[in-house]
Order: sequence, then C-alpha cells, then structure tokens
Amino acid sequence: MTIGHDLAFAPGATLTVLHVGAEREPVLVIDCATGQVDALRAFAAGQAAFAPAASVGSGYPGLLGTAPVAYIDAMVRGILPLIATHFTGHPVRPARARGNFSLVTTAPDALTAEQRVPHVDTADRLQFATVHFLSPGNRDGTAFFRHRATGFETLDAARLPTYQAARADDPAPPSRYCTGADDGFEAIEIVPALPDRLILYRAALLHSGWITTLPAQAADPRHGRLTGNLFLQCRGAP
Repeated sequence: MTIGHDLAFAPGATLTVLHVGAEREPVLVIDCATGQVDALRAFAAGQAAFAPAASVGSGYPGLLGTAPVAYIDAMVRGILPLIATHFTGHPVRPARARGNFSLVTTAPDALTAEQRVPHVDTADRLQFATVHFLSPGNRDGTAFFRHRATGFETLDAARLPTYQAARADDPAPPSRYCTGADDGFEAIEIVPALPDRLILYRAALLHSGWITTLPAQAADPRHGRLTGNLFLQCRGAP
C-alpha cells in the first residue's frame, strides 16, 4: 500500500505488515520511508554529537548520537496512525518520545553477556520502537526471537518472573552477536537492512540487531551501520 502525505512519510513509501512467530506480533516494514537518507547521514556525520551508549546507561553495543528534532517529530507523527491501525485498534497519543542516531561499534569478543542475547526495551505493550536504516551498503538488519525454554516472544509484567527464572538455566551465550543458532533463543524473523527502510514493532518483542560484520570504519556515520531510532511511549487517546 502507499502511505499518504498525512502520515509524514515520503509519497512513494510502501508498507509491508509481517506477523511474526507463534504470537503473530505485527512488525511493520516501511520502504522508501523518507527520501532523506543522504541528508540524515550528512547530519549524523557533520552535526550529531556521538558518545558511548554506556555513558548514558544504555546497553546498546556502540555509540548514540543526537538526531534532529524535526526528524523525531516526523517519525512520531508518521507512526501514530500505524500503531492505532495495526497494534491497538484505537487511536493513541504520545506520552513520551526519545530518538537518536546509533552506530554499532563493539567487537564481538568485547560484548557483555546481555549484549549477546536478544532483549526487550520494556515489558510495556504500549511502548513502540522504530529502526530506520541509513547505511547504503550494510544489510545487517534486525531480528526477532523466541525464548526456547518458555516459548515467549514478547514479555509483559506477568511473564517476567517466569522468563527471568528460566534465563538462569540458559546456556552461556558465545562471544558474538546473537543469531539464535546455538543458545537459548531461536530467530523467528530477520528483516534485512535497506537504505531508507524503517521498521516499527512493539518494544516488548524480543529482538536484536542482526550483526554479521563490523565495518572497517564502524564509528564513522558515513561508513558504519548507521540507524535512526525512536522509542515512543503511548497512551489511549482521550
């Protein structure tokens, strides 16, 4: 389908709706989303201030950078109607939004144990995340996972105690980015990166970057795996 101007995406943007895993959670894939890849990459290279993710308490395996406010605002406007249509079934309004640029820079053997396995951003089913792929030559996208022992693909407050107890018995993850091949998780969907592809999913869905290689200049926005990221907390519209 073509996304109209009122959704704040480019006129030629196209939407594909995936329903992943046994839980059939929606993952929305928007191609040709903005038509602004070159401008966003130039901003990231010339104006964004990047810092190690750990310096702001994030577990992201690399650097986080400041993104234009207008870009973040446009993404919020664009995804609110999609959330209402494909996730909640009713209008929602933003309660809190946070956006940034991201660059994966951590070598596989330097990952922490938690960075080697899939994660959720929150167990709140009204928080959503987007990943906007901005690199022209990097196909490393995002993958979604099932926890083998519990069968969980999403987490909420009721599931957390069972999940955390089962995780204690999982095998130690190898020193690499997760593939779900030989640890406590299995991949249920892999969305490859394409320039100007944006994916939208519930932040409570187990996920991870699908990282096969680190670029030679991983910390350079012009050459590294650059993404724009948005985390949006919603509440029901009054």
